[in-house]
Amino acid sequence: MRKLDRLPTGIASLDLILDGGLLRGGAYILQGFPGAGKTVLANQIASHRIREDGRVVYITLLSEGHDRMMAHLGQMTFFDPEIVAGRLTYVSGYPELEKNGLSGLSRLVRTEAERHKAELVVLDGLFAAEEAAGSSHAFRRLVHELQAHAHVTGLTLLLLTNAKREPGSPEYTMVDGWLEMTDVRAEGRVVRELEVHKFRGGNAVRGRHHYRISEHGVEVYPRLEGLAGRKPEPSSAPTFVSTGITKLDRMLKGGLAIGSASLLTGPSGTGKTVAALQFAGAATSEAPCLFLGFYESPDRLRHKARGIGVDVAALEASGVLHLHWCSPTEILVDEVAAWLLDELERSGARRLVVDGIAGFQQNLVESGRMGRFLTALGNELRALAVTTLYTSAMTGDGYSPAPAPLGVAELSPLIDNLLTMRLVERNENIHKMLSIVKVPDRDFDTRLTTYTIGPTGIVLAG
Repeated sequence: MRKLDRLPTGIASLDLILDGGLLRGGAYILQGFPGAGKTVLANQIASHRIREDGRVVYITLLSEGHDRMMAHLGQMTFFDPEIVAGRLTYVSGYPELEKNGLSGLSRLVRTEAERHKAELVVLDGLFAAEEAAGSSHAFRRLVHELQAHAHVTGLTLLLLTNAKREPGSPEYTMVDGWLEMTDVRAEGRVVRELEVHKFRGGNAVRGRHHYRISEHGVEVYPRLEGLAGRKPEPSSAPTFVSTGITKLDRMLKGGLAIGSASLLTGPSGTGKTVAALQFAGAATSEAPCLFLGFYESPDRLRHKARGIGVDVAALEASGVLHLHWCSPTEILVDEVAAWLLDELERSGARRLVVDGIAGFQQNLVESGRMGRFLTALGNELRALAVTTLYTSAMTGDGYSPAPAPLGVAELSPLIDNLLTMRLVERNENIHKMLSIVKVPDRDFDTRLTTYTIGPTGIVLAG
């Protein structure tokens, strides 16, 4: 099937969502409340087109003045006044709208596009044209005229509006695409989201995608589970990697399967992070490790590792281990996941530690999304042949015979190997005990085993 000609936006993640970018000759409505970032996004796309030797006309209606717009855009890294000069033309369309109505505005769009040989025209303030229209029929006719002109000439048209419309509004059926930028409020937190309601001629990624506005402009993070999964790397036979704890490898009858995901649960003080550091310390130059921590900084981890004989500094210096700390306060999980997958490919890491999976759980705006998110992430990691170890806190005091790990009921079906660490009171002493609950498709040692934590890390008894 012949691919339709695209006009990339210059934002790789947005082009991924839009299946390559906007269509040449297409008309699009970009809807959002004041402050959502429509003008920033439109100028970001325009600036990219200029860098690709294109020409753009930007027509404003009742929006901020051009001088003020330039001042704001001048703070953005994507905007260079020297580059856009002569190629990006700003036009005030309000005088023409006031004088000659919708027909005058339609004529202005056509003549300015032709005069400047533009490949992209932005009309910022479509709501003003709607307010100036004598009837809803007249407004729909304007949208139809603009869309028809774009289709005939190959011009790409981006219409920005504050107006909140219903999905069945006639003007949205006329255009080739409808994108919405909005806010979502959850437990006192406000998150920006972009959604593609309609997109002709392409397989756009559906659903709501988080975005930020920074000095770099609009940064979009596609919803991980909405992306197509990678194909797993072929494997002729099961092979294993060491956990970094010799006896635990024997209890697992070989170690952890390459590409598997393991969940290590236990209450505070049982040594989950110590076990994770030993797993990371077993990395090699052929299979480096990426350690993502949510609750302990790299300096704290280095100090803790020194206490158990793991020379993290030497591993880092040789490129075998990469420590990264991500504070779990209001992160965007799709941003972290995108960074994580990119960093794994860049570094060639084949081991991954996520120390504190609650860092993901606590930042999912949709409370029921954890299973879908972890499934998608697991598929991507498995395709990269990355062996993953997650740690998770436990609810309860850790002394009951079988304390329930936080979220394990939801996460267990998504995890290959499940291990628990617990505290047991016996003869007026507290003992630490480890058990292997689940390992798929092979035998393993099911016995409860006591362990201690000393200068060599976790030592299992027996």
